[in-house]
Amino acid sequence: MPSEYVGTLGVMVCRRTGSPPFAEREYVRELCLASSKLGLSVYAFIPELKPSDPDATGGKVTGYTYRQGRWETGRFPVPDMIYDRCLLRNAKEKTAAGMALQSLGRRAFLWSRGLPGKARVYSLLKREASLLPHLPHTLAYTGRECLKRALSRFGGELFMKPSGGSHGSHTLYVRVSGETALIQGRDRDNSIFKLTLPVGELASWIERFTGSRRFLIQPFLQLTSREGKPFDVRVLVQKNAKGRWMTTGMALRQGPAEGKTSNLHGGGKAVPVLPFLATQFGSPASAEILACLERLSRLVPPLLESGFGRLGELGIDFGVDRDGKVWLLEVNSKPGRRAFRQTGDILAAKLSVENPLRYARYLLLRQLRRVNT
Repeated sequence: MPSEYVGTLGVMVCRRTGSPPFAEREYVRELCLASSKLGLSVYAFIPELKPSDPDATGGKVTGYTYRQGRWETGRFPVPDMIYDRCLLRNAKEKTAAGMALQSLGRRAFLWSRGLPGKARVYSLLKREASLLPHLPHTLAYTGRECLKRALSRFGGELFMKPSGGSHGSHTLYVRVSGETALIQGRDRDNSIFKLTLPVGELASWIERFTGSRRFLIQPFLQLTSREGKPFDVRVLVQKNAKGRWMTTGMALRQGPAEGKTSNLHGGGKAVPVLPFLATQFGSPASAEILACLERLSRLVPPLLESGFGRLGELGIDFGVDRDGKVWLLEVNSKPGRRAFRQTGDILAAKLSVENPLRYARYLLLRQLRRVNT
């Protein structure tokens, strides 16, 4: 272990099929490889501890680390810091993650807080006057009457999405024309579907589709290219080695023409931002759009921290409509980063992995100074 060793970072991940059996294996591998030069020890663990389990109160944690070209499974000390990368799919996983954080939190502290649902994030963001023109009007879906009012308010065309993160899945585009309703979206498996219904059946169908999950309703924005393909811009902002926010990189994500979203999990692809915008809007306008993206990306992180507590990284998603207006679509506190590999932005890809480690080192060193003084 290097002489400047400062502590252990436990990356909390959800169980998935594969070997090793968890999500984001490639990202965790990169964290493990980059950690030693920063004086950190990194391992991944799956939150399946019970409060009565002695491992949760000070013993060892079963985990996975990557070293010498292979994955190793072992028993690790309770981490000094927990980096929550659990992309929760259901209530069972949410409960398990909460129990693990409660148990391990007696000795470890969190690398970052998470964000609440999209509705609360929207409510906070709209307090900032300079952001308000860039926020789509957003309503909480509460049932049939709410749907009816939204269709009337938004001209018979709207977009629905879960209030919690979904990687583009379980989203809906709805258009009512006469006595017919067109529905296009993605199901729970992120597969594209399309159907038409009599208007009288629409409300019941949407009630079945949403179930008990909370949804938001927004006007449908024309966020497509000249070729009719949906696109958005993901901006990754992270805290650096000094605990300050920085923009790590941007990537433009383009989805298939038959879809309404451009998330990479749903089959989208990533390309460099400025060349794409220039083909759509011309050079002068694309430069103005880029400047707007940069300005809004600087405003969002401190505003969210003021309302929800300390954060470490954010994926901010923007849309650009056919008039070149920038829309702030949503913010994710557990962002992916593979878009930079696709765009060929090697520096951004490298920083996207190293910045979380540098920020972890910054926090651990600050904690050690407090303990030793």
